Parts: sequence; structure tokens; C-alpha cells
Amino acid sequence: MKRLFSLLLALTLIPAAYAQSSISQRIVSMNVCTDQLLLLLVEPARIAALSHFAADPAWSSLAAQAAGIPVNRGQPDEVVALEPDLVLTSAFSGTFAARVLERLQLRVERLGFAASREEVYHQIAQMAAWTDSNSAGQQMIIATRARIDASVQQLQPRLAGNSALFLSSNGIAFGSSTLQDDFLRSLGLRNVAAEAGLSGPAPLSLELLLQAAPDFIISEARGELDSQLAHPFLLHAALQQLNPRRLNLPDRWFDCAGPWLADAYVSIATQLDAAP
Repeated sequence: MKRLFSLLLALTLIPAAYAQSSISQRIVSMNVCTDQLLLLLVEPARIAALSHFAADPAWSSLAAQAAGIPVNRGQPDEVVALEPDLVLTSAFSGTFAARVLERLQLRVERLGFAASREEVYHQIAQMAAWTDSNSAGQQMIIATRARIDASVQQLQPRLAGNSALFLSSNGIAFGSSTLQDDFLRSLGLRNVAAEAGLSGPAPLSLELLLQAAPDFIISEARGELDSQLAHPFLLHAALQQLNPRRLNLPDRWFDCAGPWLADAYVSIATQLDAAP
């Protein structure tokens, strides 16, 4: 009860100017996906805080850009103390904090999870609308779409008809209804995880992996310790005999909607051009 009272008291201290402004001037992001789009769409002066993942390059593609901006850990009391006029978060994380903030009559917007290129473009537009940065959002969409379309045109003739698999830690593959599946299909590649009946991210057994015998396995580049603990499939002798072409793409390029998806296409082209 005392904690709730403190939250209510803090809320009453939010300056009236922020409440009356038609354009949000103190935006708090509680999720790494909203962090990154926020950094690209609005000037730093309008960002009151980002999530604590924002400056971590393991999670964020814009870690350097986030340096120096205050961070939060998604606790309702610390968010209220920041006096925000807009709070951004994910539809799938920080749900308790978001509900508390809404009960305190703060504006909270939730970003979903993109499972296709079109959903990526939609989410950029959605974030731009929430943050009153529609022009910047449209420019980002046009530029990202153009880069991806150019890469698809270049890569499809080289890849169409081959099979591929996205493989993440602990044997997690990405079946239908995922951005990884849309990525593969856009290049004319068969997603062996989807063909095996997987929907969303799900474990893929070694037996199914060997039976599918993909031409390409796409995963994040790992260190030696990570390979031992999280990627035993990639070290299995039977898989080594199949000798699929290995391609490396950071997981974060697919975890959040944003223009970095185009970087994944460019990276594939660069790796294919490299010596086999």
C-alpha cells in the first residue's frame, strides 16, 4: 500500500505542460525493441530513459547511440519518477508494470512482434505515429524496403530452390509464422523447420535436422564456450559429414522490427561472395 501511495504521489507531480502538450516530450522506453526505434525516430532531448538493454551491444544494434541516455529496469516506481508523457514497451514483456502505469493514467503503448517484412514496416509506422515522427518513419520504411528489395532481386537467382534453417541456442529452430521464415522464403529458400511442421520458435531434434540435410544453416556466431554449452548440434559428427554451408547472422536483427533487417540480406550476399 505504501509503494502504491508513493506512485500516486509521484504521478501528481508530473508537470502540467507535459500533460497538455500534443507532442510527447518525455518518452520512456522499457523494451530493447522500442529503445532502438525510438533512438532512430526522435531527437535525444525527447527521450527520458531507455531500457537497461539499450546500451548493451549483445542486445541492441544501436548500443553506441544509446550511450549517455538514462536507463530504467522497467519498475513502475522508477518510470513514474521519470515523469513521462509516453511509455513504450513490448506486448510480451513488462506486462505487470505496464498495467500499473495505465492504472496511474499514464499513456502506455505496446509494440507487438513482427513475423514478416510487412509487419516490420507496419511497426516502424506504428512507432512513428506514437512518437509524432511520421515523416522520419516513412523515410525509414522507404529506405529499408528499397534495400531489402534490391538484395532479394540479387540473391534469389543464387539461392532459390535450396534448403535452409535458422538455428539458435539449445537447438531452437524457427518454423512458420516467424520473421526468419519470411526471410528465407523471400530468398526462394525452403525452410526445413517449417517443412518439419514447426510453428514459431521451437526445438528441432538432431534426427530431424540430419534427415532434412539443409544446404545452409544460419546462426549467430558464437565463442568456443557458447558452442560447447548452447550449440552442440553444430559440433555433432553426423552434421559435420553433411557439411552444410554455415552463414552467420546476429539474432538481434530478427528479434526486433527495424531497418537492421536489411543488414541481414546484405550480410548474406557478402558471405556468399566470400570464398566457400
